[in-house]
Amino acid sequence: MWVESMHGKVRCLCRHSEAVEPGTVWTWNAIGKSSGAWALDKNANESNQGFLLNHLISEELPPSADGDHLSNSDPVTGQAGWFDVRVRIYPAEEGEEQVTSPQFDSIGPVPGQMIDRKPSRWLTYFAGKEGRS
Repeated sequence: MWVESMHGKVRCLCRHSEAVEPGTVWTWNAIGKSSGAWALDKNANESNQGFLLNHLISEELPPSADGDHLSNSDPVTGQAGWFDVRVRIYPAEEGEEQVTSPQFDSIGPVPGQMIDRKPSRWLTYFAGKEGRS
């Protein structure tokens, strides 16, 4: 299905549930990852079936009466304020690719990231103690 707001749209998987308030679209928003992120395989479910609602959300709230522009995010965690977005939902077209949209180019490794090899030694840290084991 497609989920669309005034700011953008995403294609995602959906299921009907009677466990949410009628007229509500609920999602576990943090499941989507870009291909290659966290060293995920390019075909990992997190990048092909997972999705983020960030494409539906304005980064700023409408200006206040004083003209101030505020971030549309939780002031403590910085999580995007997606809890009150109005959306339109509609079925995906027959024959559309069976992956979420938008899709992005795969992310390459960051400097120092271990690829195709296991660390030679695991470091562990204990609260109140210094050193490694």
